[in-house]
Amino acid sequence: MTEIQKHQIHEMRRLGCTYRHIASSLSLHSGTVKTYCVRAVKKGLVNPPDPVPGSLCKQCGNAVEQIPKRKKKIFCSKVCSQKWWNSHLFMVDRSSKALYHFTCPTCGKEFSAYGNPNRKYCSHECYINARYYQEACDA
Repeated sequence: MTEIQKHQIHEMRRLGCTYRHIASSLSLHSGTVKTYCVRAVKKGLVNPPDPVPGSLCKQCGNAVEQIPKRKKKIFCSKVCSQKWWNSHLFMVDRSSKALYHFTCPTCGKEFSAYGNPNRKYCSHECYINARYYQEACDA
């Protein structure tokens, strides 16, 4: 385990990530992560994870209104959610379930898209070329 991985484990545990999530995002075994975290807490290298905070937004710290009998909200708005996830990209689970592979019909280039199974073109330029600059067929 490298020093960078150790630092990422500390950061992700501080943010409340599970051992399994940390292990999958860093390509480690969950037992390795758990053992490292337990030993780090005993040695005093890292504090135990904070208990689940009250209803505060992870990004801005404002109060988040919770609706009874619904999933707990962790962000006050979509804007805060996007800002937080964009600054914590190492925590995004980019598993193969959500990664789709395509071939662009305009240029023939192979490309991958995360989370969008309906994508057709590799770029906006290819979309414009296919939509507006397609040669007329001789009929």
